[in-house]
Amino acid sequence: MLTSHQSSPQDSSVALLGSADSGVHSGIGRHPQLADARHADASHTHADAPTTGGHVLVVGTPGPRVDRLTQTLRSTGHEVSHAPPGQVNQQVQQATPDAVVALDEHGAHGPHPSRAPGDQRAGLDLIRASLSEVQVFDSGEFSRLTEANNNPGATFRPLGWLPQVGSALYLGFTPPQQQPAGGIFPQEMNFRVFLPIGSLAGQAVRCRDLQLAPAPPVTLVWEYRPKADPTRWRRLNVYKDDSIAFTREGYVSVQGPAEITATKEGKGEDPLYWIRVRLTSGVYPAGRAPVIDFIRPNTVEAESLSTARDELVGESEGIPDQTFTLRNKPVQRDSLELLVTEQNQQPEQWERHDDFLSSDRDSKHFKLNPVTGEISFGDGLRGLIPPAGSEIMARLYRYGGGKAGNVPSGAINALMTPVFGVDGVKNERPSTGGRDEQDVEELKQQAPGSLRSQNRAVSVDDYAAIAKQVGEVAKARALPLAHPDHPGVEVPGAITVVVVPDADIADPKPEPSADLLGRICRYLDERRLLTTEFFVRGPNYQSIKVEARIAAQPYAAFDDVERRVIAAINEYLDPLGRKLIKQNANVADLGQSTANGGAQKERGWKIGDNLFPTNLIGVIQRVQDVIFVRSFSLTVNGKLHDRLNEAVEVPPDGLVYGASDHEITVEPFTEQ
Repeated sequence: MLTSHQSSPQDSSVALLGSADSGVHSGIGRHPQLADARHADASHTHADAPTTGGHVLVVGTPGPRVDRLTQTLRSTGHEVSHAPPGQVNQQVQQATPDAVVALDEHGAHGPHPSRAPGDQRAGLDLIRASLSEVQVFDSGEFSRLTEANNNPGATFRPLGWLPQVGSALYLGFTPPQQQPAGGIFPQEMNFRVFLPIGSLAGQAVRCRDLQLAPAPPVTLVWEYRPKADPTRWRRLNVYKDDSIAFTREGYVSVQGPAEITATKEGKGEDPLYWIRVRLTSGVYPAGRAPVIDFIRPNTVEAESLSTARDELVGESEGIPDQTFTLRNKPVQRDSLELLVTEQNQQPEQWERHDDFLSSDRDSKHFKLNPVTGEISFGDGLRGLIPPAGSEIMARLYRYGGGKAGNVPSGAINALMTPVFGVDGVKNERPSTGGRDEQDVEELKQQAPGSLRSQNRAVSVDDYAAIAKQVGEVAKARALPLAHPDHPGVEVPGAITVVVVPDADIADPKPEPSADLLGRICRYLDERRLLTTEFFVRGPNYQSIKVEARIAAQPYAAFDDVERRVIAAINEYLDPLGRKLIKQNANVADLGQSTANGGAQKERGWKIGDNLFPTNLIGVIQRVQDVIFVRSFSLTVNGKLHDRLNEAVEVPPDGLVYGASDHEITVEPFTEQ
């Protein structure tokens, strides 16, 4: 999510998303300190720099090994997975009060009239006043929560501790010094509710509820004070509430007030434009009063993609099976608009198909390999051949993506191109979902499952294999007959998919975000059997703490030995097999590919694998300067595991990780 701030130079940039025709496209910006990477011909791009979250993403053509491996997959309709983009929710704030700013479906910006209410993914009209005051009215009293809302991580209850009829959230906007033409508020306001990070940790999400949103437990009414009668509140229409009355993370689209007056409310000291969210009926379940991290106006979704326009792909020679290659790759499959212009004729748009099996000699179809950017035409029997001399033009396509688009909070801080009336942007949550193009080893591991499932979730293994296709998913395991509401009971038709996201080493036990769980649900829902009820959740983490006394070489630096031992333990226990430090000691091969209960052939641990304590003793003894382990004990989730010759039983949805408080005592080795 992006928040506006200081003005930004053109070469340090972030574009904003739009979506309608071309989908959401620009959105992730650059780190200001990184060099600008510009296209050789700016006329072919929508933005000056690739939007990969501050990194230049270079995706090469798959080498011969990949080509040989993919020949069989291609014959069955499978391709190497392209690099999906990072996604972020961003907020924009206007700096020039007299400019009417709207972000259209192609990410263009500028002064033009506000649009009528519509799909927020098609653009954004800005509220031209800053949210400066947040208050909550509950049990007859006002509480000022502006500071909590302004500081992510503080969290607060938007309707109080015991929400009841009359409880309300007050959002106060500072009036601009000059009243802008066209009004302060657009015809449709866009807010996003953010839940606390980790609020879904360990909780299962019922995917059916994401597809068919349940009825909210309470009725909330959005209101404002009209200029005609400042003593009364007037209702605003709510077009969309993905937050389900503040119980979920999502967007809320509300009618903008036409004539609003500034008043003093609650503990406010200055007159502000107030938007009130009032509970009028219903009750939240006991102990389920909503808690949010913050709420932001002027928020919109974006992806780490760039847009190319009017790129001349080539000229047809009129022969069968012609191929052409786009200048940029990987390409977002559904974004390509391809025009074929015969001599002395008007351009005509051709259709993309996955294959030519349903094409005849007159079908104006083409195929696209999104990884390589290769465009293929038919042979005259299956698919029309573009006539000789025809100009082939890519009118528009989006490209980019990859793990480089996953940037931390605050890394996006500037506009990609200057926008009149907009000062800057900021993401208060990390962008997620980006994943690099498949490599050879990943393709080899996933090929059997891909061929078996045929992109349909039928067996339990299919659910896990398909879940791994979603960007940012590092590991997945499907548990048959597992229903989170009935633990230990086999429920026919129920499947729970446990997923682990890819994450930085700073996060010792990666948890899937609400956005990631939603993407997995939507992806699986399109491929599942109708009779299956499935859930998605993060793993049940098992904290492993080691206490050990170690004999080391007398000449060794004992503090350094302790540090390397702890690093070796945590690297061995890391769920994703990540490295904490560069190995300047003999810590290589920490046993993560050992059989008999150790971490598996894939990096890190498999979900549900048991841990053998003796393997950890071996890990310690392989650290440089360690002679032997004098004593060793293991604690699992705070409970002593006293039988070191027996495995630590990990539940089917469990995953081990190293605790942060290992107690390692290093002593000099002395011969007895």
